[in-house]
Amino acid sequence: MQQPEGIKRFLPHLLIIAIFIAVSCAFCYPAFQGKTLDQHDIKTWLWGSKESRDYYERTGENALWANNMFGGMPQVQVDAYPVNNWYHKLNWAIQLYKHGEASHPATYFFIAMGCFYILMCSLRINKWLGAIGAIAFAFSTYNPTIITAGHTTKMLDIAFIPAILAGIIIAYRGKYLQGAALTGLFMAFSFDSGHLQIIYYSAFLIGALVLAALVAAIRKGAIKQWLLGSAFLLCAAVFAFLTSASRLMQTQEYTPYSIRGGGSELTIGKKEKSNGLDRDYAFAWSNGVGETFTILVPNLYGGSIREDIGEDSHFGQKLSELGASAEGIEQMTARAPLYWGPQPLLTGSPYFGAVICFLFVLSLFVIRSKYKWWLFGTAVLILCIAMGKNFAAFNYFMFDHFPLFNKFRSPNMAPAIASVIFPMLAIWALKDIFGEQIGKEELLKKLKMSLLITGGLCLVILIATKTSFDYKGARDEQMAQQYGKEVGPQLIAALREDREAAASGDALRSLVFVLLAGGILYAYSKGKAGKTTSIAALGILVAVDIIPVAHRWLNEHDFVDTEVYMAENFAPSPADAQIMQDKDPYYRVFDLSSGDPFSDSKPSFFHKSIGGYSGAKLQIYQDLIEHQIGRLNSAVLNMLNTKYFILPGQDGKPIAQPNPEALGNAWFVHQIQWVKSADEEMKALDAHPINRPADTSAAEFDPRHTAIMRDTFKALAGTGPGKDSAAYVRLVPGGYGPRHLKFESSNSRDGLAVFSDIYYPIGWKATIDGKETPILRANYALRALRIPAGKHTIEFTFDSEAFEKGKTLALIGSIMLTLLIAGGLYFALLRRDRTGPVPAAAPGGKTAG
Repeated sequence: MQQPEGIKRFLPHLLIIAIFIAVSCAFCYPAFQGKTLDQHDIKTWLWGSKESRDYYERTGENALWANNMFGGMPQVQVDAYPVNNWYHKLNWAIQLYKHGEASHPATYFFIAMGCFYILMCSLRINKWLGAIGAIAFAFSTYNPTIITAGHTTKMLDIAFIPAILAGIIIAYRGKYLQGAALTGLFMAFSFDSGHLQIIYYSAFLIGALVLAALVAAIRKGAIKQWLLGSAFLLCAAVFAFLTSASRLMQTQEYTPYSIRGGGSELTIGKKEKSNGLDRDYAFAWSNGVGETFTILVPNLYGGSIREDIGEDSHFGQKLSELGASAEGIEQMTARAPLYWGPQPLLTGSPYFGAVICFLFVLSLFVIRSKYKWWLFGTAVLILCIAMGKNFAAFNYFMFDHFPLFNKFRSPNMAPAIASVIFPMLAIWALKDIFGEQIGKEELLKKLKMSLLITGGLCLVILIATKTSFDYKGARDEQMAQQYGKEVGPQLIAALREDREAAASGDALRSLVFVLLAGGILYAYSKGKAGKTTSIAALGILVAVDIIPVAHRWLNEHDFVDTEVYMAENFAPSPADAQIMQDKDPYYRVFDLSSGDPFSDSKPSFFHKSIGGYSGAKLQIYQDLIEHQIGRLNSAVLNMLNTKYFILPGQDGKPIAQPNPEALGNAWFVHQIQWVKSADEEMKALDAHPINRPADTSAAEFDPRHTAIMRDTFKALAGTGPGKDSAAYVRLVPGGYGPRHLKFESSNSRDGLAVFSDIYYPIGWKATIDGKETPILRANYALRALRIPAGKHTIEFTFDSEAFEKGKTLALIGSIMLTLLIAGGLYFALLRRDRTGPVPAAAPGGKTAG
């Protein structure tokens, strides 16, 4: 059949793109009505990155060091501006993104659908089937839940996976340059977005595809084609990596000193030393074994901690019986804690769609290619990883022995990789069915088996929801206490009835969708429905199945008026405003007015904070938090130059409290107390908390007079530091910058000065009157310098060797990847001009390339 020529051949694709845009915009319609999606992690990032963003806007340079969180830490873990990475700007462009602002949520769904559609096109799948798969993938419910939470880099890296796979498939078909160019482009976007855990998990899927292609090549005697494809793909991956080399190299440089690195030197209260995250911390968010089935039945475990269950729910009715106001009932039932699984909390289940799950099972019977088993095996592996501590025999082994596995936390994000595999195989099965690669009689047999498995599983789950589950959540007892001894148990009992209703309702719902999907294919196999009608019916069914469930966890309730959003999140409180009147450029603030100060970066938007939020803070600072700051050690807070506290006032509003004991930016000490170990050093910092008077019967650490130092620094620190009564070290006017500090000192004796800045052994250099001098570590986490007698100018500067090398490598990577993409485009257009459109071929088929 003659192919359409010119623009006509692109019209169906343009129509599908228009559908993707319409669906994305309709799903996120409140964003077009002057409202902003209230994303916790986006706010957290905007608060924490304030200083580095301001510095870049003012100077055009990376700050490299962020002083506004945790006393100071490398900027690469807070905010980074890639240099010489051309694909960084292109990545922002396709997101319609402006730095310092939240992206429009519709763009994430559109990008996800577009990338999956590219994968479908690479598999030579009917465009409308490809569009159905794209919608199923994009609205697989893990995606809207992470968008709502603000995990946007995670969402982008999930979205890019299908396009990367498409390039790999094309390359192994013999179109080496085109496939490598496509893979390289989207890998560059993926590294730029930079969610390393999703990139790490996606490597399992990529590795499986590469190995499957190798096995297929060996069987077909096409090992040369595999080697060439692999060589081109490896080049593409290297070039893509290099484009983001600056940030990735800084991250690698920093990791050994972070909580994701080599672990604490302390043995106090530690079970064992690890070269990665603490195991309990890493596996806190692990899917329960039963939670795996939420990919088929979304509310099996309640869905989220903020479900809208309606005022007519059991919980709502019980509130009414107990005399709650109508407004109170509406508020409490709109965000009811329905989730009762083993995780600390959850904002939505990873539902792949009942129809997609059914078609996935059918694919295992229908697809003849051996690739299906590699993909199936990868999906099983990924779902096992997601169980974390609930499949300890496997995951603890991986944590202890598999490379980099112990650098990541929250394995419950792993199903995002399976959310690519399920619709991929599901739509592939439909391609083979409607392409008549399986006979109608054989299809009928396979259909019955798939219905028996998937529908039977739904039925078993439905029975279990009525007979086997207790619906007791880990936080139920705490909630009951909050509600009160009299009414608490009654409300929890009502809530458990709603959990049962949600689980059984969704099990029945999924069973209905499975039967409907089976019915459509049954009608097709019997000749009672045509191909076009069946595809249209399945498309509608998939959309009706998955989009309303996605809407449960991203809907109009998650949007707020933009003016209200800005006022609530980015306007200083009266306490903040009072502190900000202090024109001293460099002091710290400890906000104790609400919540956990070490999981809240909002104070960092207005001040240089003792607290903040980061999943990769410095290990030495985490040690201080756990052993001293968290106990409100007055001496440690004073040495960190905590000039103000923000405390809860009697009326509930925060108040600013000056701390006259703060030691300032630097000071000379009278003596050094030498210790032999980290444990001794930490113990030597002990002092009374700020909310209790000093214990005069016990010796306490006094940082004003004494520096605690490890004896490994004896040769550099010298002996007998001194200070006269007029000695000082102080920041000079205009001497503050995130990566540059300038002080002046005066002392008639050789002395040791302690600075309230956090010690970090890489990048910081100190000079005294222009001559470099070694930076010592004092008081476990601070910098110190040996300063000779007299008056001196002291400067600290921060530069990252990894950043500088990375800039050069990023330029090389950007140039090489651009040449690769240009070559791929040239040969793709040249081949089309010479040969016309390429005929269809089976996925993975040798003739397709």
